[in-house]
Amino acid sequence: MPGSGPYYPCLVPMNGLKDFPFDYALYFSTDHHRGRGGIWLYLCNGIPSEGENWKSYNQARVDGDFDYLVDKPKNNPIFVDRIQGKHHTETPHVNIIDGLVYMTYHHSSRLGLQPTLLATSPDGINFERIKGRNDSVILKARGNGGHTGYFRWAPNPFHRVEYKYIGYSLHGGGDNYHSAMWGSNDAKKWDKLHIFTPREGFAMKDKNLIMIWHEINPNAVEKIGDDEYILISAGGNRASGGKARIVKLFEIFLAGDGKTLTRESREIFPENTLELPDDEEAAEPTMIRIDKTWHLIYVGTTNKAKRNTIMTATGTFNPSAKPSKKL
Repeated sequence: MPGSGPYYPCLVPMNGLKDFPFDYALYFSTDHHRGRGGIWLYLCNGIPSEGENWKSYNQARVDGDFDYLVDKPKNNPIFVDRIQGKHHTETPHVNIIDGLVYMTYHHSSRLGLQPTLLATSPDGINFERIKGRNDSVILKARGNGGHTGYFRWAPNPFHRVEYKYIGYSLHGGGDNYHSAMWGSNDAKKWDKLHIFTPREGFAMKDKNLIMIWHEINPNAVEKIGDDEYILISAGGNRASGGKARIVKLFEIFLAGDGKTLTRESREIFPENTLELPDDEEAAEPTMIRIDKTWHLIYVGTTNKAKRNTIMTATGTFNPSAKPSKKL
């Protein structure tokens, strides 16, 4: 793709959408690219961790895959919010609810903040901001710079959280950022449930890394005890803007409240000693399970954060594996 990206992918099974001609969709965005920002779409039939099964929306339109729709985007990016924002329409996260596609995203708004907004689609490619509202912002933060972007949400898997949907977002920008946990019963009105204060070395063996709560993938959670769950997220150094980043993917262990770390986090990839596309960052995990296999898609970064690459990995959940040390 041209510009800075790909960035913040979201892998979505599309079987909940009538007539959609692909098994999976991957929504992602540019990475702070002022001139060509927006939400991009790639499409897959077959196993999503196999690269040959994917094609761009541009190619799918040329191939006639969406000829059943009268109106459709001409090409990627398929969506840019030009009403409340100036640039940076990015970090999409998508779920299908009752046959309607809900896509959250954020951008730099005309108010000078970076809030999270919501658009919906009946067909997965034509998106409109929430109907009947001039203001489509759904996550607001008065403090910490008003930044609530990087929102990732899903049907609630945690038994001690009394909401239908839960999500995690950034809460304020800069090096002193926080993250927040949110709950909703309709995916439109969200209540702030908790603000996380990053603590270096609290759950990471590397004492210079902190838990990045807003990179939790809440669509892929396994219960491992009466009040304990395991899922994938990222840990990294405290960095923003052009500062050099170190980001790795970890198994994390949470209590049934969705906010309490119960064990030391465990890195899921071995140490990278080769010059691979993820030798600087392995981040932004999105996963689906097919039979017993988890298919992971994530973003690898190299070349001093100038090159992002969509990467894949597969694995299985082993319920008999010994968990890490309790905190």
